[in-house]
Amino acid sequence: MNRKQPSAVWAIFLVSAFVATLSTSKPIAARAAGPAATSTPKSEPKPAAAPAKRTENEILADLRAAKEQLDTAMPALSAVADPLFRKEDGPKVRPLLQNAAALLDELAQSQTDNTEREALQRDRCQYLAILAALGDDEAEASLEKTAGGDGANALAAQSAIALRKWWQASKDAAAQQKILTDYTAIARSNPESNNVALTLAVMAGIGPATDDMPVKIAEVLRKVMKGERAKKLAAQLDPSGAQRDLVHKGLVAAGRTASGKNFSTDDWKGKVVLLDFWATWCGPCNAEIPRMKELYKTYHGKGLEIVGLDCDGSDDTVNSFVKQKEMPWPQMREAAQSESEPWHPLASAWGVNGIPTMFLIDKRGVLRFIDAREDTAAKIESLLGEKK
Repeated sequence: MNRKQPSAVWAIFLVSAFVATLSTSKPIAARAAGPAATSTPKSEPKPAAAPAKRTENEILADLRAAKEQLDTAMPALSAVADPLFRKEDGPKVRPLLQNAAALLDELAQSQTDNTEREALQRDRCQYLAILAALGDDEAEASLEKTAGGDGANALAAQSAIALRKWWQASKDAAAQQKILTDYTAIARSNPESNNVALTLAVMAGIGPATDDMPVKIAEVLRKVMKGERAKKLAAQLDPSGAQRDLVHKGLVAAGRTASGKNFSTDDWKGKVVLLDFWATWCGPCNAEIPRMKELYKTYHGKGLEIVGLDCDGSDDTVNSFVKQKEMPWPQMREAAQSESEPWHPLASAWGVNGIPTMFLIDKRGVLRFIDAREDTAAKIESLLGEKK
């Protein structure tokens, strides 16, 4: 059974994402620009009053309207990677994107908080990226100018330029590989940037020229980027990637059991260890229990140990279930797990997104198989036959 995935990352481009955030802040008071009115000689015309700055809520209202128009003209962002869409529909969509970008700039200029201003300018860069991909030279020039600066705005523009190139190269695998290589250098310089992580994820989801390109991008997210956001995105793009990186390396499952005791597979050196990621609520996991019990009965005396990494929300749930089903092996379950977040933390750390999943560790403590659910008995026998 698959773990419930977080919402799609493509919301980074949607006006609603930042409209929802900003609409909770206090509106900026409307201010009349220019000095107070004073008497002037009749021979001199009175200077025209500068237009009053619009309030934040007024700009947000226009942004919502712009979002609705864009949803109609461009229902899916993936269209930007389609050469036919860019040719036939680009001229119709560009004015709408130009309007949205201008409104974002206006909203950014109205902010007194630097963080909010930078976030809005980053979003504006993303609209400029779409515009540039649709052939807007002014948008491209604006991005190039901003990218030559410093700080968060420059990084946002560099990311936007990478996206523009990526979408326009949606049919050219060699060109996309070069773009990814160049952007990986940016990622190495900004390993904790959520903006860079999301840009990589957008590349993987919109316009990859080959089926293996998302896997390559996931590797950059996993090995170059830091932080939980990057890990989650990598796991979404390539669920087994994190697991593949673990094979042929020492692996220790350590933590707490459902009975509240400390546990570590390191205490089982010299034994073959089967790690079983499961949960009582998982139908396929329940179906595996008779087979697991038979494997334990057959091979435990020959050096096999089993430990469950339980993905339930409470100790009582798993303990009563295990007792009823007469499962003699220990069950790991951390106290931090809950009904709302039952996933075992080691499952998350090791890229396990579906259960049941089974790993096999050899006598030296090295992970050998991440697909131990298949041909389980044969794999156990091969590891039991090896020398320590």
